[in-house]
Amino acid sequence: MIRPLLRALALSVLVVGFLGARAHADDLGDAKAFIAKQVELIKKGDAAGLKAGFTKRLQDKITEANVKKAQAEVGKMTIDDLVASVTPGKDSLKIKMKNGRTLTTLVKTDGTWLADTVWFK
Repeated sequence: MIRPLLRALALSVLVVGFLGARAHADDLGDAKAFIAKQVELIKKGDAAGLKAGFTKRLQDKITEANVKKAQAEVGKMTIDDLVASVTPGKDSLKIKMKNGRTLTTLVKTDGTWLADTVWFK
């Protein structure tokens, strides 16, 4: 009686662990895709397109001038350098760079991820 119960418990722990790891992998993939899209917009010089990916309080800070300045810098780093890990929160993802510094925090707003820091300044 105890053995089947222990097996069921062990199996459930494994399943929960697997699901947690899968969610984390999805978070990292979401963060990489989000930052990759923003890098492409920076390379194109599309300040208007970039604004849509930031929280409302930051949209006025996305200017043609700081996008132009960022164009020279984004080619020096890979997406893996920019997004090395994520720490999920309640409707947020804190993105850490390969060097350990925080790049930005993404917040889910109306089902869409938005950056809450102008990370490319």
